[in-house]
Amino acid sequence: MYKVIIADDDFLVRTYLKQMIPWQKNGFVIAGDAKNGQEALDLIEKEHLALIITDVCMPVLDGIGLIRAMRARQLAGHILVLSSHDDFAYVHEAMKLGIDDYLLKDDLTPENMLAFLKEHLQDADKENTPEHTAHPASVSQAELARIGQEKLLHDFFHGFSSQGAFAPEEAGEKAQRAGLPASFRLAAASLMMPRGWQKRRQALSEEERGSFRQAFQEMCQTFFTHHRDDFQGQPFLLEDRTGCWGFLFLFPKDIRRAAVLQKLQDASAHLQTLIRRYFDLCPLMVRTAPQSDWARLLTAWQSLLAKKDVLFYFTEGNFTAEELPPVTSAVNLPPDLPAEKLLAELGREYLTRKALQDFLKRRFPQLTDKIWTNLWQSEDYAGLQQNLLQVLANERAESQLHPAIRQALRFIEEHYRENLMQADVAAAVHLNPAYFSTLFKKNMNKGFSEYLAERRIKAVQQRLTSSTERIKEIASAEGFDDYPYFCRLFKRLVGLTPQEYRTQKM
Repeated sequence: MYKVIIADDDFLVRTYLKQMIPWQKNGFVIAGDAKNGQEALDLIEKEHLALIITDVCMPVLDGIGLIRAMRARQLAGHILVLSSHDDFAYVHEAMKLGIDDYLLKDDLTPENMLAFLKEHLQDADKENTPEHTAHPASVSQAELARIGQEKLLHDFFHGFSSQGAFAPEEAGEKAQRAGLPASFRLAAASLMMPRGWQKRRQALSEEERGSFRQAFQEMCQTFFTHHRDDFQGQPFLLEDRTGCWGFLFLFPKDIRRAAVLQKLQDASAHLQTLIRRYFDLCPLMVRTAPQSDWARLLTAWQSLLAKKDVLFYFTEGNFTAEELPPVTSAVNLPPDLPAEKLLAELGREYLTRKALQDFLKRRFPQLTDKIWTNLWQSEDYAGLQQNLLQVLANERAESQLHPAIRQALRFIEEHYRENLMQADVAAAVHLNPAYFSTLFKKNMNKGFSEYLAERRIKAVQQRLTSSTERIKEIASAEGFDDYPYFCRLFKRLVGLTPQEYRTQKM
């Protein structure tokens, strides 16, 4: 694997670059990133790098200063400079210093990045010279110590969030081994659940999710660094599947409890704002009460996690653990209530996840396991309620259709991606094509061709927001062989081009 670092003072540019291409699939690994040239130089001296991607205008040490320092210290590595239109004087200077290439930020696309990598590293390294070959770096004792410390910290937070992993009286010792303070004046932990993560997760590859996690952790760490005069902080990932994170807040100085409560509320609100702004997610946050030692903090944190099921009933908010209602397994509602009223009342019962699932399956036994599997993907109760009501509305509408049309719709659902003709469907339901056409329009208020086109467009819409595939490939997979026709039809039915729709919904 070729090692790469990214140097740019813009957090969003660094994040975009990390997620721009599938780096590992192309033989590269992001070894680190830096906010200025000095941080980049420190990384370059520690790592055996194949590529340095650097902005020209950065604080502390700019891109030109970084390149000069590299040349003076004879540090190897290919250099790609990023610039804006008005930075050409800097680019000219960089070219004199022997960079490999430069890219305008307006031209920063996956295609251009891959072309650079192929030309300057993958093809050029056939000679296998020292300057152009990314040798496996030997791991220093300091690096081993750092990795070991990170592993201890990871293991601590895993145990901290797992029921019974270690006893409360062991928490202080384990925290100290992980590099955390053995004691403090007060401390609290906060749970963050991001609404919108499931949809985002489906659209990202495993590598892209890794880049996202790294960018998220960096943003949180920057937040804690900026507030180190008020408290020490540490983010930790709880569940990758749900995108759930924990935050540890330590107050080592003598401070009144009332002041800690206010700082915790303000910090949670500030983190919510950052998560919305930089990651377009809607964060729900809950924090423990301040505790005076690790044993009490462990007990309070695990008590909060035990109530996590109740968070399913909230879309957003900033709570203390004490403000959360208790969860229950008992349903105190008559099951014969109309569906809409029943679901509205059920949202105030705060059932455990299992009790909710069992009750709904008993109340609506006609729904298939496949439908329930899709419904349980809802991130919160409001989403589940909306999706279930839509399923029931579709079911009612379908029950009023002619039996042959219900059969035809099931056939279309199974075969709409194929080169499906009206005569094929008519034959499948054993009707004359002319009669089938009349019956279909009478039942569906639209012709067969219109219905089929809309069904395919709906499938494309779903994949545009849950996949990074090329639009043309998606269209073809969903039954559109004529791409220009697909684009015209999509714009007519949706009101946006496919690319505009993807950009708006992602």
